[in-house]
Amino acid sequence: MRYSIALAFACLPLFAQEKPPADVDTALRARIAKFYQAFVDGKFRLADQMVAEESKDYFFEMEKTRYISFEQTEPIAYSDNFTKAKVNTTIAAERRVARMGVIVMKQPMISYWKIENGQWNWYRFREKYVDTPFGRAVVPDETDVELHRKVSNFKKVSPEELMSRVKVSGTVVALSSFQPAAGAVTVSNDMPGQVTVEVNFAPMEGLKITVDKKTLGNGESAKVSFDYTPPNTIPKGTIIANIVVQPLNQIFPITLTFATPRPARDGDTNH
Repeated sequence: MRYSIALAFACLPLFAQEKPPADVDTALRARIAKFYQAFVDGKFRLADQMVAEESKDYFFEMEKTRYISFEQTEPIAYSDNFTKAKVNTTIAAERRVARMGVIVMKQPMISYWKIENGQWNWYRFREKYVDTPFGRAVVPDETDVELHRKVSNFKKVSPEELMSRVKVSGTVVALSSFQPAAGAVTVSNDMPGQVTVEVNFAPMEGLKITVDKKTLGNGESAKVSFDYTPPNTIPKGTIIANIVVQPLNQIFPITLTFATPRPARDGDTNH
């Protein structure tokens, strides 16, 4: 955390937060939308038309993936008298994961833009640190063999291994059809970066589901509580509540069961 804060302050002279001229801001946003829409449409040659000249070889050689959607994230950080900008965008794309098939993953993406020949163009900006969905990664110097080794090892981490670093303590929560009941599971994050937690479920009278901490850093956990006060004593069927963890778009289904009253047996007496 201290490194992140220090680096954020260090970058202030380069990407200062100032209000840009309206026409400059509008023109940049239009180019950003056109650039990322080309990735959605799979028209990478069109995207290449919005790449700065010195970055065209890099753009040509880099791996390109079609996106499902994109969303610009505020704010845009301008610099150099509003001729350069650092932009945050969230993209959604399909990824194939063993045993899970194809899933849609959302991830933040940072891009850099500058005005060239009167137009905003995407360009490759080299900085010592870059943000990834899994934390802050180091861009090593060409001569730093040790850092190259570490980055190489990081690239070898499989999607399955990354996804296994978020765990939920259980898959079933037992409640009651006829009396108030409560249960809980714990979500633990062992990813190097932050994750967010939310729960999707069909509304049910008397059912309340809460998450005590929706943003988890490395080593942190959240308690997901299930509280149910039945409006009547009619037996209820099981339902599914999905715990969704971003940015990996992981879904952990939790089965909610509802106990029914024990049938009276011969010989039972009330005292």
